[in-house]
Amino acid sequence: MLMMMLLLLVGVVAVKTGIVDAETNRRLSRFAIVIPQSAIILSSAFNLQMEMTPGKVLGVIGVAFLMYALLTLLGLAVPALARAKEPDRGVFSFLILFGNVAYMGFPLVQALFGSDAVFYAALLNIPFNLLAYTLGVRLIGGSGAGGKMSWRQLVNPPMVASVLAVIIIFLPVKWPGPLVEATSALGDMILPLSMIIIGTSLGEMKLKDVLGDWRVYAVAPVRLLVAPVLLWAAMGLFVKDTLLLNVITLVGATPSAAMAAMMAIQYGRSERLASQGVFITTVLSMATIPLVCWLLL
Repeated sequence: MLMMMLLLLVGVVAVKTGIVDAETNRRLSRFAIVIPQSAIILSSAFNLQMEMTPGKVLGVIGVAFLMYALLTLLGLAVPALARAKEPDRGVFSFLILFGNVAYMGFPLVQALFGSDAVFYAALLNIPFNLLAYTLGVRLIGGSGAGGKMSWRQLVNPPMVASVLAVIIIFLPVKWPGPLVEATSALGDMILPLSMIIIGTSLGEMKLKDVLGDWRVYAVAPVRLLVAPVLLWAAMGLFVKDTLLLNVITLVGATPSAAMAAMMAIQYGRSERLASQGVFITTVLSMATIPLVCWLLL
């Protein structure tokens, strides 16, 4: 995590010194999602060591839907109990429900547990995509025209890569070495690139704009500590695969998804609050993720 913090600071310095601007960061973000993130998912299938059957794949996807059902209940209940008002309530729910799997989840899983775990993370990412672009849009955009569900966005590169990864592991094909190595090399880019992108995004924000709302500090512990503990305790009752349970817990410990701020901008709903939530949870996660790993994994 210290190494990741240093990479994040590289991004902050890059934007503060003018090496990277907002447009460059936007293009880097798009590149990271389309190429390295998709590559790390495909690489996990090429390098998979554990035995997988169609039944096991479906079982993991079923576990993933249950995982997000629990997070949905948590994300809806906490803002309601706190009597948050619209449109802020939807933003708070989104910040709790959706973690930054793209930029932190996959790199962390790869670094700590290897390619087999990344394949699990790819399967867990299927309901993430389904919910983020349906329920997530409704939460931030509201029930009016602004919250129209983006069905086309479900067909995105990580989603396609996750489906292809499932197909790859069942094809009786010996894949060419250069293809496997190139895919692995591209996937290895995701950790430094994602941290730099997060750093540049944070570096574009003014400090007074991201530290102003005390409510974000109430949401952050729910996302960073309550969510992973809930998942570890509840899912551990029936998930006997230790690696899968570790991946679920680690994904649950990631900070709020950066797409919260992007969607808030798109639909004109509590943009500053969403940006504050992403910023605060990302910074605090540098301390909470090692704590979760030490206590639970």
